[in-house]
This record gives sequence, structure tokens and C-alpha cells, in this order.
Amino acid sequence: MKKNISIRTIVLVIIAAAVALASCRKDNYYMDGGLSGQSEAEKNLSVYDFLASRSNHMFDSLVKIIDLTNSKALVNQANITFFAVPNKGIRRLQLNYVPDDKQAPKPLAEIPKDTLLLLLNRFIIPNAKITLEQAVKDKKKFYRAGNGDSLYIYGTDGGIKPGGSTIQTSAFTIEFEHLKIPGTDTVKYVGKMQTHNLITANAVVHVLNEGSSFGAGLKQLYNR
Repeated sequence: MKKNISIRTIVLVIIAAAVALASCRKDNYYMDGGLSGQSEAEKNLSVYDFLASRSNHMFDSLVKIIDLTNSKALVNQANITFFAVPNKGIRRLQLNYVPDDKQAPKPLAEIPKDTLLLLLNRFIIPNAKITLEQAVKDKKKFYRAGNGDSLYIYGTDGGIKPGGSTIQTSAFTIEFEHLKIPGTDTVKYVGKMQTHNLITANAVVHVLNEGSSFGAGLKQLYNR
């Protein structure tokens, strides 16, 4: 009898673990390098609701920026491409506001709202839903970001180098370059993605990797 109960317990534990793993994989599909199980319900969410609904809180800082700048309508506008920056990328901006203590990030509420809004607009391309497939087909193309900056989008295979082998050795991906920020020194900022082609009701969303920065090329910003 004890043996039967033990076996049943083991089976139940295995089933529970499998269900938990499946649930985790579904919620974190945007972290695994590709699209793997986005539900139809999620596809019907706005960008804001999609970011705010992540159970692992990966975009909490980005949602806070949207709230602080009253920009929900901006990210929920129809027919856009949105590049979502994870928490670690936004923390890099916060650290740049505290030059004397890199371990104490400046609270987002204390960063000027016009700066946050300018940067948020640099991750939005209005009037275009750019998929990975389209970027690869176009190869290289200029767009205007939401604040008017030039945004250079290119579909690339990291394994193909100029003058080298033409054999593809890794998956295609989107990268982009911001070419200038009005009112500051010009700095090229290259954004790399960890996941492409997430669908929301109003946008195609690409998630930047955790080595990205919401500062998008701005030089270190000091308290004034």
C-alpha cells in the first residue's frame, strides 16, 4: 500500500512539474530567441497591457516610464513597430544619472519627463509594422523614429561577415542604429534583439536583449 502511494505521489509530482514548466515557457516565450506559444488572447492586447501583464515583471521599469510620461496612448497607437527594453536596459540609464555612485540608480520619477519621453519615442516607428521577415527582405532601410530621429534598420545574420563565407551560420535577426539625438552629441547606438515578431493589437514588438540601454547612445547625464 505504501509503495502504491509513493508511486502515485511521484507521478503527481512529475505531472505538476511538467505543467509548471509548460506554463513558464509560455509566459517567457519572448526570452527564448523566438516566438513559441503566444496565445490569441495576448495578440489582442495593446502594447501597454501586454508589457504590464508579464508575470515575471521583465518590463516593469518600461511600464513605469510609460505611466510617468502619460504615454499609454503613444505606445497603443495603431500600426507601429515597438522595441521593448527590459528592466536591465533601463537600469543602465538610471545609473548614468548618478556619476558619483554607480551602485545607486536614480529613481525614474526623478529623471526629467521630457528626457524619458524623448527616449521612449526613439523605440517607436510610427506607421509601419516591421517584421523580421520584412527587415531581412529589405536588408537595409531608413525609418523615422517617433521623435524624428533617423533609425537605420537592417536584417542580418550574425554568422555572415563582409568578404567572408556566404554560408549562413546563425539565425537572422534585426539590428538598428540611432544616428543622432537632437540637442546632444551624436552617438551611434546599435540595438540588438533577443526576440522578434511578437504580435499585439496595435503593433509588432521586438524585445531588445538585456545588454541594451534605454539611454540609446546619450552620453552620461549628470544631475543639474
